[in-house]
Amino acid sequence: MKYRNGVLAAAAMVGLSLVALPVMAHPHHGGAPAAGGPGAPVWGGPSMLEGIDLTAQQQKKIDAIVQQAHEQDQTDSIRDDIGRVHRQIQDLLSEPGTLDRTKITALLQQQASLRAQQEARHLDVAEQIHDVLSTEQLTQIKERQAKVRDLMDQLRELQHPTPKAAAQ
Repeated sequence: MKYRNGVLAAAAMVGLSLVALPVMAHPHHGGAPAAGGPGAPVWGGPSMLEGIDLTAQQQKKIDAIVQQAHEQDQTDSIRDDIGRVHRQIQDLLSEPGTLDRTKITALLQQQASLRAQQEARHLDVAEQIHDVLSTEQLTQIKERQAKVRDLMDQLRELQHPTPKAAAQ
């Protein structure tokens, strides 16, 4: 059975949207996190499982894992808290006069703690899904991830070539 359940994909995307706030708070050249870099999701999301043949039992287990993660995302306030702290930092940075670095630093530490909690939850989901997959399926995923990284490197080189004078 292919991983194409629309409801499951939608639920997974809601969970992955939690990653968008840190990306918006710390953008870099591409507008999206570098593969495996800061701000990148721990779990590759539903696209990670595309093309992987899952048994009915695996599909059912993964559906339950993602649904539970989605329900937890809907009932906690981590995403809202990160946004609230981010707005407080923006407000402090836009106030006239001397910056209150102590207050901003405390807010940055609070924001980092919230993001760490969020990433720990993402890791929990990734671990549960990992444990459902077979060695062969994990190998297929790893091989595809390597190909995607290689393609992203090629794209980055095409978009931002090294000047010939610097290369010599």
